[in-house]
Amino acid sequence: MNAAIKKQNGVVFTPGWVADFMIDEVSSGKKIRGNEKILDAGCGEGVFIIAAAQKFSKLSGKKIEKVIEENIYFTDISEEYIEKTKQNLQKLSKIKITKYNAIADDFCFHNFDKKFDFIIGNPPYVRIQNLNGRKDQLQKNYITASSGSIDLYFCFFEQALKLLSEYGKICFITPNSHFYSAAGKNLRNLILPHLTKIINFDHFQVFKDATAYTAVTFMQKEKTKGFLYAVNFKNDFKNIEYKKISAQHMRPERWEFFDKKYLDKIVKLNKKYSTLQEIANIHYGIATLKDEIYIFSPEKSDKNYFYLNSFKIEKKLCVPIIKASTYKGKNQNLFMIFPYKNEKIIPRNIFQKDYPEAYRYFLQQRDVLGMRDKGGGKNYEEFYAFGRNQGLKTSFGKKIITSTMNLAPRFYVIEDEETSFYAGYCIKPKNNIDFYELCEALNSDLMEEHINSVSKSYRGGYKSYAKGFLKDFVHPQFSKSQPALF
Repeated sequence: MNAAIKKQNGVVFTPGWVADFMIDEVSSGKKIRGNEKILDAGCGEGVFIIAAAQKFSKLSGKKIEKVIEENIYFTDISEEYIEKTKQNLQKLSKIKITKYNAIADDFCFHNFDKKFDFIIGNPPYVRIQNLNGRKDQLQKNYITASSGSIDLYFCFFEQALKLLSEYGKICFITPNSHFYSAAGKNLRNLILPHLTKIINFDHFQVFKDATAYTAVTFMQKEKTKGFLYAVNFKNDFKNIEYKKISAQHMRPERWEFFDKKYLDKIVKLNKKYSTLQEIANIHYGIATLKDEIYIFSPEKSDKNYFYLNSFKIEKKLCVPIIKASTYKGKNQNLFMIFPYKNEKIIPRNIFQKDYPEAYRYFLQQRDVLGMRDKGGGKNYEEFYAFGRNQGLKTSFGKKIITSTMNLAPRFYVIEDEETSFYAGYCIKPKNNIDFYELCEALNSDLMEEHINSVSKSYRGGYKSYAKGFLKDFVHPQFSKSQPALF
């Protein structure tokens, strides 16, 4: 299968150590009678179903060829992978296998005439907008696909639940984006009552040939009241520490995996203290959509101009700016061309007259600026306008800034009110709250604990410090009772 088709069908092969663990876990604690049906949903080259056949043969005492012929089922949209899986299953036995329960079809639309005791696999990872002709059908037939930018694997969970026998079990490895995405809400609501265990790989990369943030999910047909949860940052499953999560405390808006101890702590804090969004405003920075044209470090300057390549830019059109993502408390010597007055774009005739050098510079960049927003930049009010209006006012003034992604809390007070910022967020306290005391609270261990519990992770252990994660932070300094805090 070529690379383009692999990508279209969401093909990412699962390492053997993951498949072996999943099979061991899903089959543990259940008495094997010998007549169970095991389905690999989207088999690829058969890594799951091979492990399942071997395990089932061992547990049931049946010969491997009989297990393959009577208990093992596998489906894939690719005939090529179906054949490859057959070949790999045959390698398990010296006796010729006479019957394969193979289904060369789309798992989501195949009309199954059986229920299954175990459904396992690594469903394809494909955004719905890349599904071409299947998109409308999926949205019509699946509640999990009915709204937002969903992924094909959502539908695999829904279909698998429908196909489970009365006491059946599911084990899938999938992206973990449905834990927090708006589009994943229907999936969260669907699977929460059936969860038994989640192992979240967080930012750890399981797959060598794809950047994917994944989790292993175990479910059962019977309803549950809670599940076990663990985070795993290594390529084995040794010494995993689980915490018990109560289903009733899982919010449908986004999943935050709090055990009872941490939840009790948060509830107590919330009763006594305010959240960050109650005592401060949180704003995103300037967004030009072409920072390298607007933001620069001058090669030299004189009384009236900054010099940039072969151009000179009027100083009175520029403002100092901080790149929050790289700021470490030291002057970055960055300036931004700011073609605005009172939050309104400076009209072209005035701009041309008052700032002829900057206008000449922007004319040179006009085609590049027009390509912003997939060519929508050509329709901006003025071709030199920023890509977004956010931050035109709120990025200025005294503030506390942070990057959108950090390894640990990294907040800084910016005193200069004339300085703007980008690539991050700013926090502006209300009610005459002291900036430095607030900054100290934001840089606390409590903030790190909060972000580790609620935030999205990225490669290298970075955590998102987006507004959605910052706003609910609670600290003992955020008093509820006093109008002027600190």
